[in-house]
Amino acid sequence: MRTVFITGVSRGLGAALFEQVIAAGNRVVGIGRSFTGAQDDLALQEPARVALWGANLSDPSTLPSPEALRELFAPDGEVVLIHNAGTVTPIGPVGALPPDELAASITVNLTAPMLLTNAFLAAAAGRTARVLFISSGAAGRAIEHWSAYSAAKRGGEWFMEVLAAEAAHREPPLVVASVNPGVMDTGMQAALRAEDFPAKDRYVGLHERGELPDPASVAERIIREYLTSE
Repeated sequence: MRTVFITGVSRGLGAALFEQVIAAGNRVVGIGRSFTGAQDDLALQEPARVALWGANLSDPSTLPSPEALRELFAPDGEVVLIHNAGTVTPIGPVGALPPDELAASITVNLTAPMLLTNAFLAAAAGRTARVLFISSGAAGRAIEHWSAYSAAKRGGEWFMEVLAAEAAHREPPLVVASVNPGVMDTGMQAALRAEDFPAKDRYVGLHERGELPDPASVAERIIREYLTSE
């Protein structure tokens, strides 16, 4: 049975991935600060298929160790880590960003994925594995007032590039990918529409015209393209 770890599963894309990965017959481990009532119930009712690890990604000391991760693996099968959790805040011009929010943003969006990947691969020695980093179009272009989010996503993509180069020498195989899911109708998009930044009208317009895809459809595409291919 494949074991899939997903960060940030309480809402949006993470919640959709969680539901669809379970429906496909995998063991799922959610990692994050909070979980839905349905997720809590599943973890209690079906511990062989669902587990939850409470962690605050802005506090690396709460992340699972390699030993803890290994104990959450199914007895056999591929192991997968999907870095979904993220925060777009703080939004604002450089020079006016709250230092504590800036530090937390980099920790959640970049430091935590790097540390968790490091622990995951230590745990996964001898297992076929995959690591997916949910990135953003902001990693590839400058969006004014999004400096923290953009820089962290670009850094995460480069970390995955280096890991992919290392994966070429790994046995058993390791698949590595950065995934740009595109815009979708999530709480993050709602939070962006409440902020003030130069490109705000574009995101407001997408929402008003009904052009934001549902997270479930985006999750289905990610699973089809990155978890069913060899």
